[in-house]
Amino acid sequence: MINAIRLLLAMLLLAVASRADALSGGITTLSFGVNGCNECHSGGTVPTVTLSGPTVVAPDSVNEYTFQITNGGAQTLAGLNVSALIGVLATGGANATDTQTMSGTGGRAEVTHTMAKPAVSGTTTFSFLWTAPSSFTNVSLEAWGNSVNGNFSTSGDRAAHASLLVSAIGAPTPTSSATPTPLSTPPGLANPLRPRIRAGHQKVVLTSVATGLVAPVWATGAPGVDPKFLFTVDQTGVLWRVDVTNGTKSVFLDVTARVIPLGVFGPGTYDERGFLGVAFDPAYATNGLIYTFTSEPATGTPDFTTIPSGSMPDCQSVITEWHVPNPTDAGATVDTGSAREVLRLDKPQFNHNGGALVFGSDGFLYVSLGDGGGADDQDGQPFIAGPTVGHGPTGNGQNLGAILGKILRIDPHGTNSANGKYGIPATNPFVATSGALGEVWAYGLRNPFRFSFDPATHALYAGDVGQNSVEEVDVITAGGNYGWKFKEGKFFFHDNGVGAGYVDHVNNGVPTNLIDPIAEYDHDEGLAVIGGFVYRGTTFPRLVGHYVFGEFARTFNNDGRLFYLAKRDVFVPGHKLRRSRIFEFRYVGQTTFGMSLLGMGRDANGEIYALANSTGTPGGTTGVILKLTPAP
Repeated sequence: MINAIRLLLAMLLLAVASRADALSGGITTLSFGVNGCNECHSGGTVPTVTLSGPTVVAPDSVNEYTFQITNGGAQTLAGLNVSALIGVLATGGANATDTQTMSGTGGRAEVTHTMAKPAVSGTTTFSFLWTAPSSFTNVSLEAWGNSVNGNFSTSGDRAAHASLLVSAIGAPTPTSSATPTPLSTPPGLANPLRPRIRAGHQKVVLTSVATGLVAPVWATGAPGVDPKFLFTVDQTGVLWRVDVTNGTKSVFLDVTARVIPLGVFGPGTYDERGFLGVAFDPAYATNGLIYTFTSEPATGTPDFTTIPSGSMPDCQSVITEWHVPNPTDAGATVDTGSAREVLRLDKPQFNHNGGALVFGSDGFLYVSLGDGGGADDQDGQPFIAGPTVGHGPTGNGQNLGAILGKILRIDPHGTNSANGKYGIPATNPFVATSGALGEVWAYGLRNPFRFSFDPATHALYAGDVGQNSVEEVDVITAGGNYGWKFKEGKFFFHDNGVGAGYVDHVNNGVPTNLIDPIAEYDHDEGLAVIGGFVYRGTTFPRLVGHYVFGEFARTFNNDGRLFYLAKRDVFVPGHKLRRSRIFEFRYVGQTTFGMSLLGMGRDANGEIYALANSTGTPGGTTGVILKLTPAP
């Protein structure tokens, strides 16, 4: 999803989708991106940082390194982040307090601060251990540290970078420097969208209807079922049936055993995989069929893959059909023995999964799939388990022959697909296009994590999570190309080799058939859009026809936001699509949203819910369902 969606890691972690390597071996470009940790940290005084330790080491030797941060201004605390591409990284040494080691994919590790560490005489000192690899010549050790103002926000903090060249015994000794490496001025637009998102006139009370979940990401009513029940997807693997009148919840389906173990850097850490979506068949009340979207270990035979020979997928995205006996009973549960696999596809990286399932008024199932993950939708980008693969020479988003980076439309009751487990509607836009997949409904998408249909106009609205600069809301039409990776929002996107991609106004031969978003905002306002719903309920008369959605977190510090579009009915059949300004709700009884927004929900009566927790990760039990209710 969320990265971001670009991929977002906790404030104390790395911004992986923007790149992910701080202690690197033999690469020349930091994987944090051109701004490094300052992609998120802003304001305040840039600290002075030094990295010191042995510069000539033996293979397989364990070596202690010291990282010092001299703070300025009101910043009296400091933090550290380093990760390793080669060798072994661990906490240790004389100043290892307030740090922890977290293991990631492929044995990769990261050392990060567990809390902001106080300065002594203006300087904060951290230490860590690095075990040199068995075979190497020269390695550039690189680390980031930030000064902290103590307000529990990345605003007002600044970060700086230091490097140290290390050579193996017997190899030529490189010139060693413990001074910060200056960063060049990043290309592109530093602030693409200057107008700020301001609070609108619409006030909202966030009323808690259920607690004790882990990481709720989607919620929906079910056809023919009492509208008081809201079926809620918990990312770790449980589909809850929640009674919104009293907050009680019961397990409707548990797919935990199918879901890949979550936590990129260990249990409780950030992840975009998991149980991500559910859809009830339009005839559910009589046929009892539901469909789920899960991230599972790559142990099955995929129906689609973009993985080159010799490489392994991170996981597989799987759509499964299930049957519910007596579906309208208040105590009904899914028959766990009824699972029928509909579709399985390889995922190159752990992020950008999409994962939404929604039935349209035409009776077909729509599926959102991200571009495969990593960054910039291209191969060769530095990433967690090594350079990215599975994106091909042009990227998945623009490749009609690749399943990723798309919204699909399929008939789960049909059989004319290649695997014979679903149907491809004859009216899909690319069924007769040579080299294109007939399942594709729309393309050019990065990570359409959440989407929904307006029940009045049947228009499909999607929140497509951006890369480094812009978040967008799109109205999806048949055959539409939504720009990625040629564009990010309405701006032209440049992948910048292995450097951080950027946006500007320079058109380098971009096709003319790209569809711009109806609304967008840049990363001054947040990091990952959370798609929502056009409001068609009854409790907010002035909100009817407005699209309600949100933002995961402005700075990844449990500072999610709830938005609505200023224009009512931006899509009207037979009329030109309208762009709209974004407003934030005015929260009654609290000054901010105050949690990480993970998803949105809508019940059978058209009322809208915010799904959130206090970690921004699939861990803990702080997950809540909050109903949007009008101010008294």
